[in-house]
Amino acid sequence: MALEIVGRDEELAALHQFVVRPANGPAALVLSGEAGIGKSTLWRAGVEAAREQGLRVLTARPTEAEKPLALTGLGDLLDGVAQEVLPELTAPQRRALEVALLIDEMPGRADPRALGVAVRSSLQRLSRDEPLVLAVDDVQWLDAATASALEFGLRRLRDEHVLLLLARRLGDYADPRVLEETLGTDQTERLHVRPLSMGAIHRLVQTRLGQTFARPALLRLHEVSGGNPFYALELARGLDRAAQVVPIPETLAGLVRRRLAPFPAETREALLALAVSSRSTLAALEVVGSDEQALAPALAADVIEVVGDEVRFTHPLLSSTVYREAPAAERRAFHGRLAQVVTEPVARARHLALADEEPGEGVARELEQAASVARARGAITVAAELAELAGRRTPADAAQDAHRRLLQAARDHVASGTPGKARSLGQEVLAQAAPGRARARRRSGCSARSG
Repeated sequence: MALEIVGRDEELAALHQFVVRPANGPAALVLSGEAGIGKSTLWRAGVEAAREQGLRVLTARPTEAEKPLALTGLGDLLDGVAQEVLPELTAPQRRALEVALLIDEMPGRADPRALGVAVRSSLQRLSRDEPLVLAVDDVQWLDAATASALEFGLRRLRDEHVLLLLARRLGDYADPRVLEETLGTDQTERLHVRPLSMGAIHRLVQTRLGQTFARPALLRLHEVSGGNPFYALELARGLDRAAQVVPIPETLAGLVRRRLAPFPAETREALLALAVSSRSTLAALEVVGSDEQALAPALAADVIEVVGDEVRFTHPLLSSTVYREAPAAERRAFHGRLAQVVTEPVARARHLALADEEPGEGVARELEQAASVARARGAITVAAELAELAGRRTPADAAQDAHRRLLQAARDHVASGTPGKARSLGQEVLAQAAPGRARARRRSGCSARSG
């Protein structure tokens, strides 16, 4: 059953107006706000409103753990519709999309442009008979390869009725906001999600927790939370119900830590396994040593939820807090376990690198191979990052391998449109190279790449 949304009449009206807008080319609505302010709740309301209007909706809800991966967001969006669009694509487009979605393998290197054109053609096909909505929650965690492919496709739409519904957490996430700036200011509406009123906070707490407060306690609850609904709910959970005394102001992260603290050790371990894997099923969690019984207290406390066969945190802040608060040794151990069971090369290499941060030829080789896979899929930005990481993780006594990997990263940066980074890597290799013929060869290679 859908949760009642309180105090958001204006935002809900804007969402409704957005999904019923007449066909006039692509358009975007960006929901933005601080952590816990209610963006995801409104995003879900927008998704449901679009479906009620008969629009076709494709969704992706990336997590922080998925941002370094390649094309996971595109896979989520096109899950279930790929077989509909693939037969209508040209052979190069079809091959590029099949490789990107892990439907097929391609020897050699894919052309990122072919993938972008395939995405454009897919959006045109999917919006031909009915309006199409691409809905991405927590877009700040969307992987760079997906953002790049979608940007290419969206920029080349003209009259197609394609709507882009995005939710972004405000903060310093060092990402270029590529997707939400794709359509330009004339076609993009921005809706800043503001704090709730005191009355709305009171109704929210009554609805979600079944609690009521005397006016002084309610005033204090609203003051301390700043009208942030998630913050207010976390404060209310720890309130002395008899005295109705709101505790001394505490950070939101501190409140989340306090909420998770009473769980037994096996539940905290199971939650860490879920946070490390970013999303999973009960069967998949059992492979890394967790089980349904261990997760039961978290399910009862509304920390996680089961949707279909997927287990996920009820709020992104819960996932990030579980991961960041866990001891580093435990995080590394779970990454190591996942590296043994994950078969997708990029994800496996990431887990291996996070399981052991010391230089090692085995990890460096896995990262280099993962970079080749990302390159073949057209995810050049990811390939550049993985190739550079492979160079950094190469042992000191294998300088030639390290330089080769860093130079490959430089080539990938040139291909992905970041020549400045390529030049920096080339200069670094030159500075480290031994004098003489070897250095001359590397200088020649760097000059060719930077040119």
